Amino acid sequence: MNLKKVFSPVRLILHVSLMLLFPLLGCTSKPSHKAKDNDSGRESTHVSNPLERQFDGGSYCVQTLTQGPPPAQSLHFSNKVNESDGSSKDFEADLAGDTLDQTISERHPVTDMDRELSKMPGATPILIREGFAETTHTNHYTRADQAGWRVGGNGMALGGTPWGLFISKPTVTRVGPENVNGYETVKYVVDTSHQSQLDKTPLLMSGQLKDYSISGSAWVLTEANCVLQYNIDFEQDAKDGSVKKTHYEGSVTKK
Repeated sequence: MNLKKVFSPVRLILHVSLMLLFPLLGCTSKPSHKAKDNDSGRESTHVSNPLERQFDGGSYCVQTLTQGPPPAQSLHFSNKVNESDGSSKDFEADLAGDTLDQTISERHPVTDMDRELSKMPGATPILIREGFAETTHTNHYTRADQAGWRVGGNGMALGGTPWGLFISKPTVTRVGPENVNGYETVKYVVDTSHQSQLDKTPLLMSGQLKDYSISGSAWVLTEANCVLQYNIDFEQDAKDGSVKKTHYEGSVTKK
């Protein structure tokens, strides 16, 4: 998959940190983000209750649940990325027992390479229309193939979630417990509008940006401390005055 197309504004951070973060993405991580207590308004870097965890924007339930024991009930995972230039990525997968069936649909402005690839025999079919190249391909994974099984869950997280944005540790506020699709979760709100330029330095430098904002909500599965559902918007203000917007959304539902 082409991570550059999904996270091009933060490609330098991703390229440097991918090898360091990849082993961590398949399991829950230690708290690394400051989170404000919504009741007190205070910012803390520790948890007073050892059973209460802080928000980890780099760990997603598509990884945790696929790598865990077979679920008693089939699950559907959906992770989408939509950009203001019309580009998109849509990851859909069904987990049933020891099988994971995945469909990946991508859309981006057509390039000369797309036109050449569309003519090559045996290549992934590329539909070119209205100035965009569209592809769809499916993957079938079985738990017996351990390497492929890991690729299935981790690939969705790396290619279809906003995990790369949370390397910069945006401000996250804990709202409280909420039931989502039959799961017990804790809701968090993400908002960088009050962060200083100094706090934003890593992403500003890597993306050569004048400014950016990250906002939205995320629901963390209480039991496993992974992001179960999210709606995150990322707006980039380039130094040349152009603006790019990216919307991320994902969910896990029981079938």
